[in-house]
Amino acid sequence: MGALIPNGNDTEVINQLNLVFTGPKLAKLRAHIRNTGDDVFGPTRHLPRISYRLKVAPTSGNRAKGRWYVFLRDLIGIDNQQRILDGLRDAVADPNCVGIRFWARLDPGVPTGYGVEVVSEPADTNGQHWVTMTMLCDHEINPSLPGDPNTPPANSGEKPPTQPAVATARTAYKTAKKAAKKAAKKAVKKTAKKKK
Repeated sequence: MGALIPNGNDTEVINQLNLVFTGPKLAKLRAHIRNTGDDVFGPTRHLPRISYRLKVAPTSGNRAKGRWYVFLRDLIGIDNQQRILDGLRDAVADPNCVGIRFWARLDPGVPTGYGVEVVSEPADTNGQHWVTMTMLCDHEINPSLPGDPNTPPANSGEKPPTQPAVATARTAYKTAKKAAKKAAKKAVKKTAKKKK
């Protein structure tokens, strides 16, 4: 059974993650974090909500999305959740990281059933590099697990748009414009206060 890792749903998620964390979607995500101060991968954020915000979830089969949310919330454990958050935050914050590659691998020796491996690959001649994040599993998710397909609740400190990596260029523009306007108002108030 575990030899089927990555299975069809795993591959769907891997492909979606690889698209989000490279190219234009990664650029949108970085711009959102920079322009709004939304700490998308902060230590108090929850993986099911992040998955929802990034529009990453399997769609094939019965209860796939709900089982994915339960996997992220309950099954992989707190240490792995934190390792994933740290790996994502560090890679997204690193301007020399061109993207994150994701994979899942069967590993019968994982003591808790699941593990996470984050590897920063060597830089090329331009100083740019990739990060690889691999989920180590000694078994598949139980297919009878009912799951929870409900939208995960918002994390404290989230800034709009709800799904920043897939926001349209227009939405991203509006968000950036709003942030710039707010910063300008703050600067004017600060200057006026100094003159008093």
